[in-house]
Amino acid sequence: MKPYQVHLFSDNAKIPDYLPTEPVFIYENNRYLNFLTFDCFHLKNNEYLRDTARNSIEAKGIVAAEGRIETIERLQKAMIEFKKIENIMIMPDELMAIFSVLSMFGPKTTFFVDYETSPTILALIQQRNVEFYKHDDLVQLGNLLNAKSEKAIVIDGLYEWIGKIAPVNDLVKLAQQYECFIIGNELNTFGLLGREGRGFIDLFNLYDAINMEIGSFSRFLGGFGCYIGAKRFLINKVRENVNKILNPLPQFMLSVNIGALELARNNNGNGAFTTLWKNSRYFITRLKQIGFTTASDTPIAVVNLNNNDESGEFVKKLFFEKIVVGQDRERIRMCLSIEHNKEDLDYCLEVFEKIGKELAILK
Repeated sequence: MKPYQVHLFSDNAKIPDYLPTEPVFIYENNRYLNFLTFDCFHLKNNEYLRDTARNSIEAKGIVAAEGRIETIERLQKAMIEFKKIENIMIMPDELMAIFSVLSMFGPKTTFFVDYETSPTILALIQQRNVEFYKHDDLVQLGNLLNAKSEKAIVIDGLYEWIGKIAPVNDLVKLAQQYECFIIGNELNTFGLLGREGRGFIDLFNLYDAINMEIGSFSRFLGGFGCYIGAKRFLINKVRENVNKILNPLPQFMLSVNIGALELARNNNGNGAFTTLWKNSRYFITRLKQIGFTTASDTPIAVVNLNNNDESGEFVKKLFFEKIVVGQDRERIRMCLSIEHNKEDLDYCLEVFEKIGKELAILK
């Protein structure tokens, strides 16, 4: 790759701050491909989930308390069966879920967190005793774990800014060796990995190894809020700490989550999972053949460029070619959807190659 060239960049054009979230949308009479949103199965605007929300609101209202306990119990039962876990606690969002898990641990606990973990976890855990580790350096992680007595480790199933499945088995084995409490981060994997989207814990069969897990209904299932899953005594401990400040989800959101679990099973049966992964393998293979650098092996495809300015200009040029992607520093992220057909992916690849040559990134 050639080095970044300053003269190629300018700030004359700006991407709009607000755009539709659909994988394919019309903006100012132009058709856009949207790779920005975590919505691989196009469930955020799913008709069945919309009807489920509408019916619940018409029956009980938007914030009705009547019947909410029953609906929570139905969702918990469905999740316990789906996730093969002893107990579940439903949370309003990622921040509250992570805060609630952290509340279990005393001030002497050291948390071991991957540098590539979810930004939400990084934002909340920075006020604790934290040791950062690299998932590809197990010797370093072993030395860090060995130096602490009270410890908990966050193990990710999928790195959202790499697009790569984590070396989960190696990390779990090491954590068990040093008697470390294991928190499984399913925020990026629930609804995407494992049988019927059960997550990385299912994919790697780690039901007996993970002490506690956090997952999201909103990222890949088209639902609302998050969950914490663990043994009953751990969930009771979390509930004691946060019950007085917990703001429960409205009933219609709980109903949508129940519907989302039903759709997850159907998606697996109708070939949506197979189609998505087949398309992602094709897309990532072609990116590498063109000459781009990526370590991705999932429908979340991340391309590494040389620096922030280069990736920023690349994203801008993509937008004016009717392609919307995410950016973090030198990385460009694309979340593929079943709504993106092969012609869409081929067009995106052509544009990537064109811009790569324009910016002297490719030879």
